[in-house]
Amino acid sequence: MFPLARFRIEDASMEPALRAGDYVLVNRWAYGRRGPRSGDVVVLRDPEAPARLLVKRVERVDPSGAVLVRGDNDAFSRDSRAFGAVGREGLIGKVVLRARA
Repeated sequence: MFPLARFRIEDASMEPALRAGDYVLVNRWAYGRRGPRSGDVVVLRDPEAPARLLVKRVERVDPSGAVLVRGDNDAFSRDSRAFGAVGREGLIGKVVLRARA
């Protein structure tokens, strides 16, 4: 598996940091040696619809390794407030670069 992948932002849940139509470059190997940290922007599998990918900011990492994620735009974000904590295995990787559409 190649370590970098490109994803397109589909909605307004991360505005103003990321807008619909923006692209992000994701390091899929970022969490191989260390876990996610608060403030990281990550791509993850939607726990309620695993075929769908979400882009969210890590709000908190529990001691057990569970990750709470949240969108920057509360009014348009479905995140851990709706589906709870996500296991590390649900994380695709860490966003390392953004390109405006």
